[in-house]
Amino acid sequence: MSLLCHSQFLRVWKFTLWAVVLLFANLSGLSDSAAQQIRVVPSVSVLERYDSNVFFTPKSLLAPGTTADDLITTVTPQLNFMQSNSLVKTNLSVGAVVQKFVNNSALDNVGFNGSAGIDLAQAVNRVLPRMRGFRVFGTYQYTPSAPAFGAGGLGAGGGGFGGGGFGTGGFGVAGPVDSGLLTQRIRTTMFNVGLSNSYSLSPTTDFQTNYTYSQLSFGGNLTPTSTTAGQPQTTVFDTQTHSISAGPTSKISAIDTLTVKYTFNQMSQGQFGDFATHSGTVGWGRSWTKEWSSSINGGLTLVEPIPDVSASGSQRRVPATMMPTGGFSVSYVSGSSFLRKLGSEIQEVTGSSGGGVAGGGGFLPLLAGMNMPGGIASPGSYRVTLMYNLGVFPSFVQTAGPIYTHTIMLGSMAGITDRLSAQALFNFANSSFTSDSIGTNFTTYGTTVGLTYLITPMFTAQLSHQWLMFDTQTSGVSAGDLGFSKQVILLGFTYAYSPRGDFFRAGAFWEGTSGASSSAESGTGKSGSGGVDIKK
Repeated sequence: MSLLCHSQFLRVWKFTLWAVVLLFANLSGLSDSAAQQIRVVPSVSVLERYDSNVFFTPKSLLAPGTTADDLITTVTPQLNFMQSNSLVKTNLSVGAVVQKFVNNSALDNVGFNGSAGIDLAQAVNRVLPRMRGFRVFGTYQYTPSAPAFGAGGLGAGGGGFGGGGFGTGGFGVAGPVDSGLLTQRIRTTMFNVGLSNSYSLSPTTDFQTNYTYSQLSFGGNLTPTSTTAGQPQTTVFDTQTHSISAGPTSKISAIDTLTVKYTFNQMSQGQFGDFATHSGTVGWGRSWTKEWSSSINGGLTLVEPIPDVSASGSQRRVPATMMPTGGFSVSYVSGSSFLRKLGSEIQEVTGSSGGGVAGGGGFLPLLAGMNMPGGIASPGSYRVTLMYNLGVFPSFVQTAGPIYTHTIMLGSMAGITDRLSAQALFNFANSSFTSDSIGTNFTTYGTTVGLTYLITPMFTAQLSHQWLMFDTQTSGVSAGDLGFSKQVILLGFTYAYSPRGDFFRAGAFWEGTSGASSSAESGTGKSGSGGVDIKK
């Protein structure tokens, strides 16, 4: 890894840590009566992973003698930090991802990830009583793997399921990494920072605004491509995005919510220039029953005139384009008598006992490879979510500029026993350029199935299988020699020093920050009830 990446990481996180320290120092002087709880939970995961294609590229294009498959050992030390008082709540996670390859030792690397979320709603509410929400967030990630959605979706509580290198999100809200595009193996730095707030206009209507700045940067290509294959290496483009959205959300009935939103995106890419989009959407959400909930939104996106990349050496521009965008989501959350019966039978054999906690959640942005809390659901409980989105993203592969993307995600999680949970995830994306002069389509499929077992309250094991397929089409003709597939089998172990035993229980870790879980056993001054736990 270059010295530039090291210095970027140190600058970003030195600033973040100093900001957190100064914030706590200021808060200590704001109110002597404001009880403050600080909790630090260190964790470490060790993963053994078989990857059938570590270069994210067709094997026929690799240099002679290159071994595409490999056995990889990944070690992820991490620090989870939570602070809570009557004015401010903070979630912070900082970690490293150390990878060692058996067949391709030149790929050995150290990556970094960091994520922070600060809830300032109560502090701002003292100045603006109608301010219902005010949060600041940011993420940083350096990885030598190709960014794209996939197995990283199980990183939340999976104890490192996202460490497989498929990546997910981490680029603001609906950023290009969420569009399913894939690069060959290349050094990638992703950084974003933003804020969101909600202001009460009436007892039933809030006006919500969001701003995010995102940056995606690439370093050296790590794929040894054959000189006789006749195919150029993948071209990638650094991408910066400013995203602003605003609009009212109204509770129109006890079970219905109506949202109207305008979104402006300003994007900048090297060798292409700046381009912008304007979107207007209307959304409707409903809680049909205690188990079923859904949301749907639709609208139009205007893509401002962009350079015509097919017009070599000319200044011609593609006229402004209007296209439909939108999406929907459906969730079902319930308990299964079959799963409970199956779980009780397994417990009779294994002798496991105890209870799980379902629901809840923090406000820490997720990144692939993080040791996130959760992963062990309540026995018999399960959740199934289906999401679809149609939108405009910036392309960062092959040709810069806006792309029109369909994305589908189907995910589920089930508690089989109080110690054993199962997860499954399916992702699909199809992207085409908004300019008719570029006849390239990208299609990505990804699946993950996994099991998480709680060996002790502070120690888990994970087993998963991941499959990824990437294909391209040019002018309706399949470019099979540019497509590839890969499979990953992962066995991992994660230890988190959290004597409360809540780090791996779904929802329980974040619920502890509200004070609800700070029972008498974690009284003032005690530090043994979950990591380093301090009350002031």
